Amino acid sequence: MLRTPPPGTADGGRAPRGSEPETPEQLFRRVFRAMKPRLAAPGMDVEFRPYASLRSKIRFDPPSGRIRASLSDLLADAPPEVLESLARILLCKLYRERVPPAARDAYRRWIASRDTQRRMLASRRDRGRKQMLPPAGRAHDLEALFDRLNERHFDGALRKPALGWSQEPSRRRLGHYDPAHDAIVISRLLDRDTVPTLALEYVLFHEMLHLKHPVRFRGARRCAHTPEFLAEERQFPGYEAARRLLESL
Repeated sequence: MLRTPPPGTADGGRAPRGSEPETPEQLFRRVFRAMKPRLAAPGMDVEFRPYASLRSKIRFDPPSGRIRASLSDLLADAPPEVLESLARILLCKLYRERVPPAARDAYRRWIASRDTQRRMLASRRDRGRKQMLPPAGRAHDLEALFDRLNERHFDGALRKPALGWSQEPSRRRLGHYDPAHDAIVISRLLDRDTVPTLALEYVLFHEMLHLKHPVRFRGARRCAHTPEFLAEERQFPGYEAARRLLESL
């Protein structure tokens, strides 16, 4: 846990080298003063919470006149410069200001690091629950469809993750692969006799490609659909027709 700095560092400047580090509240207050030098800094409450994902929230509490921030406990031992970047991001959002690219990129680089990614996956796996319906739906069986596509397009080489239908028939998110729970979830919207098999096969094939082509990071940029991924996706028989069918849904 970050500790209280000695007297003489609460004026908005950084603590001198060799002094005690800032508390999160002092760090947020310092960033606020840099952003709003003409305003009196309100009280700050910053807490780390055991979220299942790397999430952060901030709000202004009118009754107390304080700013309250809740951060994932994965950030509790993050480098001070990462917390400073996140403080800048959150305060900019709170005051509807443009986030400085330097702060955004520094925070994204930390997220993209191998250690952070490993801890994020572990946190989601241990704390979160994957909610999905069984793979045998009313009109289609995802287990059988996975096996068929695996043999046809991957020579049976893909390992089988957990498979299931979404609890709600989402139109916006037709499918996704969750590496934390090693699960492919397909929107229940596609579990209907009226949905062409080609459309459903394409959606599942797309998610299966995520097993073969894991997410890559290029600096601070997360790349889920790599050039190799997209090239292989276009080789799907009926690729264009399947995309048109999905658009018509």
